Amino acid sequence: MNDKPQARLRPLQAKDVEAVAGFEREIAKISFPDDPITDLDFYIKKVRRLVDDRGAATFVAEADGEVVGWAYVSKRQNFITKESYADFHSIFVSPSQRGTGTVGKLCEAVFDYCREQKFDRVVFRTRATNEPMKAVLARVGFEPTQIFYEKHFSGES
Repeated sequence: MNDKPQARLRPLQAKDVEAVAGFEREIAKISFPDDPITDLDFYIKKVRRLVDDRGAATFVAEADGEVVGWAYVSKRQNFITKESYADFHSIFVSPSQRGTGTVGKLCEAVFDYCREQKFDRVVFRTRATNEPMKAVLARVGFEPTQIFYEKHFSGES
C-alpha cells in the first residue's frame, strides 16, 4: 500500500511560480541534455506569464501544502488548415510522488480541458531518448506519429 499523501489538483497560482519554474528547469535537463537552459529566472518569467493566460490551462499537483507536480497545455491553430488543437507542453511529477497516480491525474485534467475546448487532438513532443516519458505517454493513450531527425555539422573536418 502506498502511504504517500495523495495530491490534489488546482490551477497554477502566483505563489507556485518558483516551484514550477524549478520543474521546468528539470524538464530542460532531460529534454536538452547537451545544452539545457538552467537559469531559474528564465523559467520564472516564462511560468509567471502562464498564471493568467486565457489561451492555456495549467494544473498544479499539491500534497501536504507542497507543489509536487504540474502540467501545462495550450490552444494552438494550424496556420495552413486553421484546425484548432491542443499542445501539451509540460508535465512533471516530483520523485516523491512518482507511483502515486499523480501523473495520471494531471494527464486526465489536461484531457478534460481538451474535451471541454472540443479539440479533436492533443500533441506532445519529447526527446527520442526519453524512455520514461515515452512510457507515460503510451500508458495514457498517446501514439507516436512523427519522427524528427537532426544532422549536426560541428566537429566535421
